[in-house]
Amino acid sequence: MPRRNYRQNVRLTSRDIANYCQVSKSTVLEWIKSKELKAFRLPSGHYRIDKKDFKDFLVKWDMPVNTWLFNGDNANEGEKKQRAI
Repeated sequence: MPRRNYRQNVRLTSRDIANYCQVSKSTVLEWIKSKELKAFRLPSGHYRIDKKDFKDFLVKWDMPVNTWLFNGDNANEGEKKQRAI
């Protein structure tokens, strides 16, 4: 099966989110439990967050969105095309 869309399907851990936002992992877990940050739970009990849901969270709370984390997403494709024109 081709992995062309691999980067679009990457899921982030609560630690990834904590590092990005410079907060503790427990703060991220509070965001998840209070439904502010959409996540799903693995059978092991760990959480995973889709990159799109994390980006929506950042925009909603007016936090900086670094493009290096979201490179390769379809949402940025339009921006890349606009710059090329």
